[in-house]
Amino acid sequence: MFANRGKAVLRPGHDHPPMIQRAAVPPGLVSLCASVGFERIAYYGLQSLLALYLAATLSQGRGGADIWLLADLSHLTGAQGVALASVVTGLFVSLAAIAPVIGALAADRVIGQHRAVLAGGMMMAAGHGLLIIEAALLPALVAIALGSGFFKGPVAARLSGLYRPGDSARVEGFRLFYIAINLAGLVAPLIIGTTGERIHWHAGFGLACAAMLVGLIIYWRNFAEDQRQDAMTAGPQETLAARAPGHVWTLAILGASIALLCVTNFQITNAYLLWADTGFILSLGDWRFPASWMIAADGLLSLFALGISGVFWARTERQHGRVDAAAKAVTGAVLVVAGVACLVLAAAVHGRAGVPVVWGLGFQLLNSLGLANVLPAVMAMFGQSSARQFKATAMAGFYLSLFFGGLVSTALASQFSSLPTFAFWTIHALCALFGAAGLVLVWARSKPSRAGIADG
Repeated sequence: MFANRGKAVLRPGHDHPPMIQRAAVPPGLVSLCASVGFERIAYYGLQSLLALYLAATLSQGRGGADIWLLADLSHLTGAQGVALASVVTGLFVSLAAIAPVIGALAADRVIGQHRAVLAGGMMMAAGHGLLIIEAALLPALVAIALGSGFFKGPVAARLSGLYRPGDSARVEGFRLFYIAINLAGLVAPLIIGTTGERIHWHAGFGLACAAMLVGLIIYWRNFAEDQRQDAMTAGPQETLAARAPGHVWTLAILGASIALLCVTNFQITNAYLLWADTGFILSLGDWRFPASWMIAADGLLSLFALGISGVFWARTERQHGRVDAAAKAVTGAVLVVAGVACLVLAAAVHGRAGVPVVWGLGFQLLNSLGLANVLPAVMAMFGQSSARQFKATAMAGFYLSLFFGGLVSTALASQFSSLPTFAFWTIHALCALFGAAGLVLVWARSKPSRAGIADG
């Protein structure tokens, strides 16, 4: 159920409600999703290499002395070697998580959505290019993270603006948007990650730069000087707080819950990837496949999770009626907790080394299924709290929550080499449990006025 744009017919004798008639694909949707897809290929390609590149560089005896500002960061945090690699990776992911708040504010209040997308794309292209120069690593990462913030929120707002207010086909547009993102997550580690690991690190970074330039060109060719979307987003809209003041607390609980639930997910490109590289059995006969392929597997599993979750909820709602966003989020949270439990059990049974890869794949499958339900539901709840003229800032609270989750993940990642593996993943399991408990509380609070929070 990735996309269904045909006209549904209600046959006589069917007692369930008719499906909403789907509109045609709006002009610009495919090119916008293609642009996002190439941008994500560049970003995910970098993510699949960054922790491994830093660990290899910092273990060569130089301690990263040639990298600008790295010695200062090491002195500030007290981290060295692999721990410093985890700190840099975690800070990059965290900055990329909070940057959409900055970009959205600039887009809605200063430069407009179109200029924000272009500015973000150019910043990311410059950052990926600078990665070819080893000394410029940290400034390059800052440029990529900030550019991503200027790009992500406004692009999503522009996609939303392709549809009329209240058009239910908007869901199908965002489904294509997420499919493009997850396809990028599948392709990027296979191409960019393998190139970086097997040929040269900087060759991988060069491919990431090329992908970003392609995405920027696609956007420029199709949306050059296009300012219509800014006008389309103007107009009053009732806020969630106005409809139900108690939902302010609901949003606060949602923010804390999503931050805790995503702590382990942030580790997939950080401590988890390092554990997979050094502790997992990544062999097929005599051939050892690259650790970055675990990131590719995560992209494939995420695509599967999006599809199967859509089919599951469509069938459930046809048979039993509408399921609200809070219930879907709780279902996903249970799966996330089960996924982290796989890592705890793997550490308890096998320790730090000699871990069968099936444990990791089990974690990634359950985590992907969980987040495929949690993230869209929580995004819908946050989205109801913003006025239409601030579309790019609608998700600020959501991204801020991810930022705090990234900070927690970074702090934990710096302890990966010193903590026992079982204790390390048990802490992550507790984070997931507390996050799931928060969503259960939101679900319980939503019962009296469930329809007032968000559409399922």
